[in-house]
Amino acid sequence: MTAFDPNRLDQLARRERGRLIANLVHRLGPHRLELAEDMVQEAVLAAISSWPYRGMPDKPAAWLARVAQNKAIDRLRREGREDLFEEDNDPRKQTGVADNISDPRLSDPELKLMFLCCHPVLSEQDRLMLTLKIVSGFTASEVASIFLISESTAAQRLARAKRKLRLDEQQLLSGISRFEVKARLDTVLKVIYLMFSAGYAPRFGDRLILKDVAFEALRLAEVIAADEEATTPEAHALVALLAFQSSRFNARMDEDGKLLLLKEQNRKLWDHKLTEKALCHMPLSQNGHALSRYHIEASIAAVHALAPTWEQTDWAAICVLYNALEQVADSPVVQISYSVAEAFEKGPVSALERLDAISDVAAVEYYAPYYLARAEIYKQVKDMKKAEEMLAKAQNCATSSVTNEFIETAFFT
Repeated sequence: MTAFDPNRLDQLARRERGRLIANLVHRLGPHRLELAEDMVQEAVLAAISSWPYRGMPDKPAAWLARVAQNKAIDRLRREGREDLFEEDNDPRKQTGVADNISDPRLSDPELKLMFLCCHPVLSEQDRLMLTLKIVSGFTASEVASIFLISESTAAQRLARAKRKLRLDEQQLLSGISRFEVKARLDTVLKVIYLMFSAGYAPRFGDRLILKDVAFEALRLAEVIAADEEATTPEAHALVALLAFQSSRFNARMDEDGKLLLLKEQNRKLWDHKLTEKALCHMPLSQNGHALSRYHIEASIAAVHALAPTWEQTDWAAICVLYNALEQVADSPVVQISYSVAEAFEKGPVSALERLDAISDVAAVEYYAPYYLARAEIYKQVKDMKKAEEMLAKAQNCATSSVTNEFIETAFFT
């Protein structure tokens, strides 16, 4: 036993949640997804009740797994299903599904859980939201911040998505065929992309980076890319993008834990092994005919990664790439990033025009990077009054405490 650390429990619960639920779903059957989620949550609550007094067990993840399984058994016994964990209760055997219809190479339990949550009975956004909540452990509030919607809207959509899955129980029992793996792959890649984004720059909590979340997203992308039957050029492009972005983690904060902008980072601290991994996946991403957002964003990240210094960044190339990204996957977030690049390449007037064009989009009203981009540009033109106005608006947005501190101090110190 070791002394109880609430921060360690929080990180453990987030890191292990998907794996714990996935393992329970494997034993309970996919139609009991919601039960598995509830039992894992009850195991975490049991830890909160027990560990402060008894200490943390030597193998806390195994403790959570055992408690979650015991609680599931108890629940099912109360329902008269004492035989649930016997071998003959394999859902595929019960429904007569042939062993070879499911893709045997997708052996990672969390990945299988992601494909399960990305069921076509749900709308794409509901699939994304549900998977992020169940597999990545984000709360309804955190999911809402990722999608720039209200918490009540996120909670309603998540509840509706779970109801739809329950109504389609027979589909869940039948397993996932190879065809369905291919059909759901695009959505799963989007989930991994969003999962990484939330880890890279969380809009909640007191951590600048959720490294465990971000690296888990990279791992899942690598599992797909390594699968001979499931992989696609887009999967390799996603691995390249996430590896490039992960390579900068060690340089994104100073010794006091304060956020450092890209131009302030010590590039010697970048992880060159991750950069090399990204560069290895770039050629593999070029084996298809489609150009995805992952291809373009990986190319933008490559330009930054290969620039020896901030001053030598090829902003012209980055603007060309953002123009291509605008055609493939336009969004307010893309426009904000495009405007920052444009400010360095073409000047502040062009950048402000781009930001003005999205000022009426509801999604940016509570999105701090929008106001931070405007503040930075106003600072470039020495309009400090407007810069301060934009910073005040940024402070009213949902952001992590580290970002709040950056907003309060970085621009005018």
